[in-house]
Amino acid sequence: MIFVILLCYQMRAQQNFTVLSYNIENAFDTIHDEGKDDFEYCAEGERKWNMGRLYKKLKGVGKVIAAADEERPVDLIGLCEVENDSVMTYLTQRTSLRNMGYQYLMTHSNDERGIDVALLYSPFTFHLIEKQDIRVFFKKQTTRDVLRATGTINNGDTLDVYVLHLPSRRGGAEARDLSIRVIEFLGENIDSIRLFRRSPNIIVMGDFNAENNSKQIKYLTKENVFVNQTAKLKPGSYKYQGEWSLIDHILTYTTNLIPQKSRVLNLPFLVEPDKTNGGKKPHRTYLGPIYKGGISDHLPVFTRFVFRKKPD
Repeated sequence: MIFVILLCYQMRAQQNFTVLSYNIENAFDTIHDEGKDDFEYCAEGERKWNMGRLYKKLKGVGKVIAAADEERPVDLIGLCEVENDSVMTYLTQRTSLRNMGYQYLMTHSNDERGIDVALLYSPFTFHLIEKQDIRVFFKKQTTRDVLRATGTINNGDTLDVYVLHLPSRRGGAEARDLSIRVIEFLGENIDSIRLFRRSPNIIVMGDFNAENNSKQIKYLTKENVFVNQTAKLKPGSYKYQGEWSLIDHILTYTTNLIPQKSRVLNLPFLVEPDKTNGGKKPHRTYLGPIYKGGISDHLPVFTRFVFRKKPD
């Protein structure tokens, strides 16, 4: 009955389409995955990670998603730093999201720690056609797969969505080169869609570990192919050594989805006082080995689109 009511509400109320991108900082379960370096987040690991702490984090993620849009549930949510299906099952079935009908897709990549990306989607407003994991190899290196989901939305258009988590900047030049290779490979995949579809609608979102002026972003926005909807948002999505930066992005190449508003979700329960540098900072789950009890060291970014009116 709940799903019927929600479906009727969404079909009646939908004049827009909403997207959220969020790195949820090491969302591990407590069980070791064979072949993965996840021991610090096992029950007996040095961080003393346990189900209580995991549930607290995931309940917080659910609260963020529920608070993102006061009008209606968010249609698509790209998540970074998710370990496995167990975590996504807990999120969708054991938090406040359980009555909202969300389904999920995720990658199962060769990341050493077992970290992947996932997409939560409302089956009432995004009707899945297919899913693809995009795996990139570069000089015998691998990184996290890129998730591509293709579906139709309620104005009748086909929408291709990519969720990515590029290598950390802490890896230096080697990580940057790998990051750029991922974007180049992604660009080839996107070009095939642009050639195949008459009116392509494409969203790329996730943790780029790179700001708007980076080679990675410029590669996608060259010749105005993509527009970075989150390019100028303040204060940023990540704070390091007292400086905010915007490294989580939502980029679009779309014919019939018109961006209306983008923002960083700087919600009060997501931040805490920055006693060292002043102002606020994300209330993270861990600071080194110290448990802080927050949700993430990133803030989510959000974009609302409106449907372009089609001629009768």
